[in-house]
Amino acid sequence: MNKKILAVMLPIILLLCGCSKDNVNNNNKEISSSGKKLICVNWLENIYSDGAITQSTDYSKHMYFDFENMDQTVFCSKPNCMHNNSECISNIVGECPILYNGYAYFFTSDSGVRETKTGREFHIDSKLNRISLETSEIETVASFTDCEARAKYLVYNDVIYFCGHDLGPHEDEYGNIFSGSAGGTTFICSIDLKTGEYKNHGSVYDGDKQYEGTPSTSSGHISGFYDSKIFIEYSFAKNKLDGVDFSKTDPREIFTVLNFEFDPNTGEIKESDLPSGSYIRENTYVYSNYPENSSTVLYNGDKYIVDSVDSNTTGKSFNYKLFLSGKWYDIKDGTEHIWNDKYEHWQVVAMYKDYYIIANPERLKFEKLTEEELLELDKEE
Repeated sequence: MNKKILAVMLPIILLLCGCSKDNVNNNNKEISSSGKKLICVNWLENIYSDGAITQSTDYSKHMYFDFENMDQTVFCSKPNCMHNNSECISNIVGECPILYNGYAYFFTSDSGVRETKTGREFHIDSKLNRISLETSEIETVASFTDCEARAKYLVYNDVIYFCGHDLGPHEDEYGNIFSGSAGGTTFICSIDLKTGEYKNHGSVYDGDKQYEGTPSTSSGHISGFYDSKIFIEYSFAKNKLDGVDFSKTDPREIFTVLNFEFDPNTGEIKESDLPSGSYIRENTYVYSNYPENSSTVLYNGDKYIVDSVDSNTTGKSFNYKLFLSGKWYDIKDGTEHIWNDKYEHWQVVAMYKDYYIIANPERLKFEKLTEEELLELDKEE
């Protein structure tokens, strides 16, 4: 099963978890660079405490959306840049740039089969690069050859953590070497952004390799940070997926989903007592109680159970509310609030000061709402 299908079935939504400002001028507009200890981002929701990196409506370049002014500009700090060529920062930084301490960090990777003196071999050449938002200078922070970085990243205390995948290279009886985005081995890796030191902390899980479905389905990604631990979701199907109609089948009936904790201080990884979560940020942990039809929100040390609600892989919680697509629930009394048709598929993605930031499914449009304005979205009975 390819990566796009898996992403649809098991989407991972990661958000920013706190940052401070370090601004640079961008054609009379500002891009804010995070500089606090914790950031969690991925390609769809690269969201910061005061803005978001998103795509232009034609998906041709990265944009920066400012939550203060609700204004959008090209994600580029180059003076006099026309933003229409390969030299523009927005076109250099890859699928998921990470904004941190005045730099845009981004991964690049090249892999394939090459001829050597001893025969054919599979290779991976990966790099973490950064571009200065002040000078536009590009430099390589670290290079590594044992895996490719997956685009769900977490920065904690100046170290970036990610799941690396070895692409599962294997050779057939004729000597042909194949690789893919699923199967193989998934590692938890880190790079110190100050020193450039790269570490592979080891495989997340190997117990799935006994199953025939694993080579085409296994995948792992960082899902968040809670109780001083980095959480990693690892999923796989024990059987091959031939003939499975996912329009009629809940992926959770097919996939085994495991949840792991990685301690960044000790380097220990172990299976968690908590189920895999849809939103995991410092003092908040949201998870579904599937197959029971209810969801749990852990918030500031308290536990709330919302009955008749399945947070699945998209539920988020802010300000004692559980948000799903086009609706939300009060986690204290369980009351449901369904939005009007205009915002049917929109979702709250962040809090900015006392405002709720809502976005459309593609994360191309954003709006900023007060508590009163949020309540006004309720559909009339």
